[in-house]
Amino acid sequence: MKKTNNAFSVIVDYFLILSAIIGVGFASGKEICVFFFDFGSKSFIGLIGFGLLYIYLFFVVEYVKNKLKLNTYDEFNQKMFGKLCKFSNIVLVINFSITSAGMLAGADYLFKTFFGVGYRIPSIILTVLTFLLLLGGINKIKIVANIIIPLMIAVIVINSIGNINPQNVNFEITKQNSLMALYFGLLFGVNNFVAALPVLFETKLKNKGKFLVILTICVIILLNILVFASNNFSTDMPMFELSANVSVWFYYIYFATIVLALFSTLMICSYNMQSIFCKGKRSVFVSIIIVLVNLILSNLGYAFIVKYLYVVSGIFSGIYVITLIVMMIIRLIKHNKLKNKTNKNSFENQINNEKLDKNDSVNDNK
Repeated sequence: MKKTNNAFSVIVDYFLILSAIIGVGFASGKEICVFFFDFGSKSFIGLIGFGLLYIYLFFVVEYVKNKLKLNTYDEFNQKMFGKLCKFSNIVLVINFSITSAGMLAGADYLFKTFFGVGYRIPSIILTVLTFLLLLGGINKIKIVANIIIPLMIAVIVINSIGNINPQNVNFEITKQNSLMALYFGLLFGVNNFVAALPVLFETKLKNKGKFLVILTICVIILLNILVFASNNFSTDMPMFELSANVSVWFYYIYFATIVLALFSTLMICSYNMQSIFCKGKRSVFVSIIIVLVNLILSNLGYAFIVKYLYVVSGIFSGIYVITLIVMMIIRLIKHNKLKNKTNKNSFENQINNEKLDKNDSVNDNK
């Protein structure tokens, strides 16, 4: 029974981390197109760089977490940044707010474009659902993530396989710079990792499970790249546009998948903000403020947020992750020095105690 529970816990944590990384960018294909496919065959260099970056970041965070005996993201943040932890929190909150606003604005854009639904009805409904989940805490979010993410992945994979035509694969794209392809792959990874970082401390997933997360993400990106290379598309949501090639009904199913992707990203980002302000505790007041700020910010519109604010979010994410890596290295060096000094003092004390015991024994014999 215990093994079954452990297996179930691994699956739950696996999909929770995926929920923090896989969002509307994977379902729509827009982000993958911009960060990978636009560089043609060199996109695979960016994909490899992305995968290696995630392996390193997941490993080093887990190593630091165990080495310094840190249990929560709040402890981790304070240990890494010290007195500057409030500034790092501000950076993360800005990132999460921009992303959340983009999800709400994206929902309004989708429903208005395809169904003519106005008056911000979709974003208001998603805001209310997010608020209710925040009140339920991380356990409720885990349940929802484990319902949404498997469905999302299944539909995205079906759509990809249905649209890959090996005979039409063509990578003749103008941007063929290897370094730029690597840079954009790493930038994509950094921006998405920030959303996953607080969630990592809510799971007990080991390195093997995290490697499976990375492998899943890379496979989805690879499938999308092959889809783009064998099809023509014209909208800002290429995977959604191409879903009509599978069937008419699948087109509407994929629409629902994008809505789930929007909600999944909104849910995780809102929880991240709540955990920063409440240190993991539930707070009705903070939850209300978070969802209202997201809703107000989304009034800027989907196009404006994606074109301008997402760039700001990416820059902040890059600065944060680079600073975090430097701070982790510094903290580990200090920790090892302190440990070596403690061990040395302990060894010297042991020798002194042995000398004292020897002298006492000699005196007793006399």
